[in-house]
Amino acid sequence: MTDNDAFRLSRVEAHGWNAAQRVLASEANTPDDARIARINPHSSDPERERWRVGFMNAVGMRETK
Repeated sequence: MTDNDAFRLSRVEAHGWNAAQRVLASEANTPDDARIARINPHSSDPERERWRVGFMNAVGMRETK
């Protein structure tokens, strides 16, 4: 992975985090996996996964892999 790729993916992750903040501001509960998948704007990995990581980190649902 190049430095440019790493930076680009970090921005994708930040966009996921920001999206979670908007969702949480409009919902009383934590969104489920299906909802998260529907609002993810990316169609393929690695962007799709990095966006999801950012979203999950923002809602406190860190995954253990």
